[in-house]
Amino acid sequence: MGYNLYISNSSVLSILIIFLVINIIFIFLKIFKKENTDYKFIYGMFRTKKLMEIMKKISNSKFSKFLSILSLILGPILIILAVFFLFFGILTKTPTYAPALPGISYGPITLPITQTIISIFIAAFIHEFAHGILVYKNNLDLKSWGFFYLGPLIGAFVEPDEKEIEKLNKKEQIKIYSAGAAINIIAGLIFLFLFLFFLYIISIFNLATPYVKILYTLPNTYAYNVIPNNTILYSINGNQILYLNQIEGVLNNTKPGEYILLNTSAGLFNIELTNKDGKPFIGIVTEQEYNYKVPGIDFFESLLFWLFVINVGLGIGNMIPIYPLDGGKTMKSMLEIFLDKKESRIVTLSLSIILLALILYNISFIL
Repeated sequence: MGYNLYISNSSVLSILIIFLVINIIFIFLKIFKKENTDYKFIYGMFRTKKLMEIMKKISNSKFSKFLSILSLILGPILIILAVFFLFFGILTKTPTYAPALPGISYGPITLPITQTIISIFIAAFIHEFAHGILVYKNNLDLKSWGFFYLGPLIGAFVEPDEKEIEKLNKKEQIKIYSAGAAINIIAGLIFLFLFLFFLYIISIFNLATPYVKILYTLPNTYAYNVIPNNTILYSINGNQILYLNQIEGVLNNTKPGEYILLNTSAGLFNIELTNKDGKPFIGIVTEQEYNYKVPGIDFFESLLFWLFVINVGLGIGNMIPIYPLDGGKTMKSMLEIFLDKKESRIVTLSLSIILLALILYNISFIL
């Protein structure tokens, strides 16, 4: 499967509009809340002390005890998973650490703009909120917390006193550093359940009809600039295509150099198959789509799916042991149980450099 990076002109325009709206909001914040706002056009940050009382109350609840235990257990496990997915991506040439950028297509996978932005914000919000809860649980204070934006992306942050955290015992440090990832994994699983339940409801009431869309064609293939972008694919060689896996089923009965007949919403196209890694290849990037009978169902279904993906992705990806990510801080605290601070710092820094280089190599698969 190819993961070529692609973004449509309409996506670029939508992202620019969202970026402009965010800038306008932060300009107003800078005018009316100057002391709380840092605005630099591409990047902005708004600090607040609101909701901190809620964090304090939750820190004294049974939920904080559950989060504390869960963070201690999941922290080391997520570090292992993060490293595993990195090496899995490298060995299979899959960009497992490709950034979640709204509107971007990685081959057949497209991140919808609005759903991605909402999902990133919600995932970041609960991530930082969880950190804050366990900071308060250890009788420490937050300097502040708030929201930031970077380009079209909106996130959240907490500002604890890192020096005070370092005075805690290593077990409590690991809990605080792992709390954000732990809550993301739990939230991701909840959103996965809601997504599957929603699909079940759609299926029972027959609220959606499947079809396959050709997003665009790839250079150095006979389909390139022949089949228009955003075309519905009805059939190949007379075989009806409703799902993506049916394309592969038809191609399994063909060879490179043969011609296939594509029936699409733009007409009939007789395309010669090219050779890709010894297999027949059309040269089209496709996406599974559905016609929904009730407006808004598609958006909500997509939102639940991306809330699952981005929460789990953030939970695992942020625990890669690279300092100063949560995984790097957790690893440093774990190493300090066995090594002195200087030795653990050297090991953490060395590991961070190696893993960062491997992540950059992994991301290069999209280029």
